[in-house]
Amino acid sequence: MIKVRTVNTVGIREIGEFLGVRFKKAVNSGTGADYFDSSMLAAWAADAEFQLGEGNPPLIEIKGVDSVSGTPETFEVSPEGVDTRYLDDDGNEVSQADYEKAMELEK
Repeated sequence: MIKVRTVNTVGIREIGEFLGVRFKKAVNSGTGADYFDSSMLAAWAADAEFQLGEGNPPLIEIKGVDSVSGTPETFEVSPEGVDTRYLDDDGNEVSQADYEKAMELEK
C-alpha cells in the first residue's frame, strides 16, 4: 500500500499568491501572481510534491537571485492545499483506516 499526496487547486493558488509577491520577475513585471501560467504553477507544485515524497513538508524555495529579498525564500503549502489518497498494491483506492491497518501489520 502507498500514500499519495498531491498539491490541489487550493495549494496551487497559495503557491501563485506567494510567488506573486516574492518572485522578482513577477513583482517587477507588475503582474504578480498572473505572471505565472498554469504549467509554471504546476512545476512549482511538483517541487512541493517531491518534498512530500521525501517525507518533508510541502515546501517550495525561491533561489536568492530570483527573490525580491535577494535571499532564498521558502513557502509551505497549507494542509488544505494537499490531498491525500491511499492505494493498495493494485492501485485501487482504499480508506485511510484500511491503509493504517495494513501499515501496522507490516511492522
